[in-house]
Amino acid sequence: MIKILLYFVLIFSVSNAQTQLEQSDITQLVNSINKINSQIEILSIDDNSTNKLSIDTLSYEKSKLLEQIPMSIMAIDFSSKQVQNFLSQKEKLQKNVAKYSTNKQSQNYIKNALELEKFNLDEIFYTSIIKLEEMFKDAAKLSSIKNLLTNSIIELKTHKFNYINDIKDTMIDEDAQKLAELRIFKKTADEILVYLKNNAELLSSSFSITRLNLNTAVEYINNKISLKNKNINLGKILVIFVVFVFFVSLTKILSKITYWVVLSVFAKNANAKTIKEQILDIIKLPISSLLIAYALKTCISLTYYPAPMPLNIANAFIILYILLGTWLVATILNGYGMLIISEVAKKSGRKEIVNLIIKIVNFIVFTIAILLVLSRLGFDISAIIASLGIGGLAVAFAAKDIIANFFASVMLLFDNSFSQGDLIVCNGIEGTIVEIGLRKTTIRSADNALIFVPNSTLAGDAIINWSRRKAGRIINITIALTYDSKPEQLRQCINDIKTMLHTHPEISREDNGGAFGGSSRFRFRDNIVSINDLAGYKNAIYVSLDALNDSSIDIAVTCFSKAVTKAEYVKTKEDILFKIMDIVAQNNLEFAFPSQSLYLQNNQNIV
Repeated sequence: MIKILLYFVLIFSVSNAQTQLEQSDITQLVNSINKINSQIEILSIDDNSTNKLSIDTLSYEKSKLLEQIPMSIMAIDFSSKQVQNFLSQKEKLQKNVAKYSTNKQSQNYIKNALELEKFNLDEIFYTSIIKLEEMFKDAAKLSSIKNLLTNSIIELKTHKFNYINDIKDTMIDEDAQKLAELRIFKKTADEILVYLKNNAELLSSSFSITRLNLNTAVEYINNKISLKNKNINLGKILVIFVVFVFFVSLTKILSKITYWVVLSVFAKNANAKTIKEQILDIIKLPISSLLIAYALKTCISLTYYPAPMPLNIANAFIILYILLGTWLVATILNGYGMLIISEVAKKSGRKEIVNLIIKIVNFIVFTIAILLVLSRLGFDISAIIASLGIGGLAVAFAAKDIIANFFASVMLLFDNSFSQGDLIVCNGIEGTIVEIGLRKTTIRSADNALIFVPNSTLAGDAIINWSRRKAGRIINITIALTYDSKPEQLRQCINDIKTMLHTHPEISREDNGGAFGGSSRFRFRDNIVSINDLAGYKNAIYVSLDALNDSSIDIAVTCFSKAVTKAEYVKTKEDILFKIMDIVAQNNLEFAFPSQSLYLQNNQNIV
C-alpha cells in the first residue's frame, strides 16, 4: 500500500513539476466574480422561482471561481512600472477632483470622483492581495495571515465614498449606474477577502516546506543535476521521495518511543511486556496512517509550491486528519481503557464504571468529529446545533426509550446493583453480567446463550445478585434414617454431625472468616444496618431432629460453606455428605428409603 502511494505521489509530481499549473489572472477572476455579483443583483430584484434557480447556478459558478483565487494570488506579477503608472493615475485623478471641487455638480467632478473611488477600492483590495502573496512566500504564521485579512476587510467595509456622497442624489442615470457598480465591486472585494480569511489555513500550507528548507533543497538539486527535459523537476521528485520515506520510517521510531514509555509506566507490572505489545499493536496503525497522510500532504504541497494547494485537496486532507485523529483518540481510549479497567477491577471490582465512561467519551469524540467534518464540507454547524435545540422535544419524545435506558444505566452503576461478572436473576432471566452498555446490559446464561436486556428493565424489576456474598453459601441436607433407630443413637449422631461441622475448615464460622472483619471505621454502621448481612457473611450451623415421616426419621442439617463459587461449593458439599455417611455408619444407623409395610390378619371366622 505504501509503495502504491509513493508511486502515485511521484507520478503526480512529475506531471506538475516544472510546468507551472495554468492559473487564471487575478484581475480576470475578480472581474468574473464581479460580473456574477452584478447578475445576481439584477435577478434578486424580481423574486420568482426561475430567478432563484438562476441565482443558484450563478452562486455555484462563483464558488468555483473563488476556489481559484488562492492559486492565482501566486501568479501576481505587477512590475514596478505598472505600480508607478497606477499611482500616477491616482494622483492625476486627485488633482482633477480638487480642481473641479468648486462645482461638485459638474460632470467633470463626478466623472473624476467616481474613477478616484474605483482606484481607492482597487488600492485597498490589491494591496492586501500583494501583501498576502509575500506572506505566503515567506511562510508567515496563520495568525499573521488572518490579521492581515481582518484589517483589510475592516478597512474595506468602513470605506466611505467621501468624494461622491454629497452629490449621489443629483447624479444622472449613467453616473448612478457607475456608483452601483462601485458598490458591487466593493461587495466582491469584501467577499473574496472573507473567503480567503475563512480558508487561511490553505494559504499557510507551505509553512513546513519553507521552515524545513525543502524548496532550497529542490533548487540545490536542480542546480547540481540538469536534465534535458525541462518539464521534469528532478529536485522535487528526489525531495518528495526522501520526505515520504522519512515519515514512513518515523512510525518505527515512534513505536520504540512508545515501547520505552510503556515500560517506564508499567515497569513494576509483571505483565509489562504483554501490556507493551498490546499498546503497540493498538496505536501503531493509527499513528502510521496519520504520518503517511501528513507525508502525502507535504509532498503534494511541494509539487504545487510556490502556489498553494487547491482548496478541494486541502479540505480533503483536513477531513482525513479529522477522521484519522478521531480513530487514534478512540483507539487510545479503548486501548488504555482496557488497561485501566483491569487495574480498577483488581482494586475495586467496579470496572463497568470505567467502561461506561469510555463509551461516553467515545460518543463525545465521534460527535465532535462529525460536526468538524460537516463544517469542512460547508455546513453551518451553529444552524445544525440550533435546529437540534428547536427539535429537541420531538427528538426526546421519539427517543424516550433510548434516553430512559441511558439514565437507567447510570442509575444502576451508581446504585451498584451488580458488576461485570456477577451472577444475577431478574425478571426470569438468569446469567452472568458480560457488559453494562449505554442502552442495554449483556448477560450470558448458564446454557451459554447471550441475552440483551434493556437497562430500564433491570432498573425497574427486583434483582437477585448471587455474587454479592463474601462468605457463606447455604447447604441444606435432610438425613432420613430408619424407624428402628433408637433415641440414644439419634442424639449421638446429631452431636457427631455438629462436632464435624464446627471443626470442618470449609464450613463458615465466625472464627474462620465467616463474619465481617473489615475496617473499624465501618463498624459504626452496625447500629444502622446489619454489617454481616450487608457485606454478605453467613455462619449459622443448625443440626436437629426435624420430622417423623411416613418412612423415615429425618434429621435437618443447615450450614454455610466458606466458598461461594460453585466449584468450591460443590466440593465442600460432597465432603460433608461423605462425612455424614461415615457418622451414620459409626452410630449403627441406616438410611431409610420410601417403603410400605403390609400386615395380614388371619381371621378363622371368615367363610
